[in-house]
Amino acid sequence: MINFPVVLLCITLLSGCTSNELVKQNNQDTNRGYFSDASKCSQSAMNKQRLNVPTAGTQTVVEIPIGYDANIYVDCMKHTGWPVPRADPTEYLNVSTACLKKAQGTENLDESYEDCIKRSRLNVEVITDK
Repeated sequence: MINFPVVLLCITLLSGCTSNELVKQNNQDTNRGYFSDASKCSQSAMNKQRLNVPTAGTQTVVEIPIGYDANIYVDCMKHTGWPVPRADPTEYLNVSTACLKKAQGTENLDESYEDCIKRSRLNVEVITDK
């Protein structure tokens, strides 16, 4: 007859010795799309001025970026479900923009962006509606 506590102990020891692919995969899934969403929110927060430029008898509309609206960026990140700091929105936008630039050349964009945000001096907290 098999002793149940011994079997349980063996299973526990063996599971501890194996690589935890499930834990690693779950951790990667939590970051999936973070860089992409931050980039899209940065694009949507850009203020543009439209100018009419005369070209060969017609008018062409040219949009010129003139700056960013930090509040739009924060609202966009909240809407996509990412943690947003309770700090100044302009400071958050500046840190996020710097982290986007740092993460662009890396292999895993989402993890690099998240690490940069975590290393920043911002205190990122999840703000819920509760």
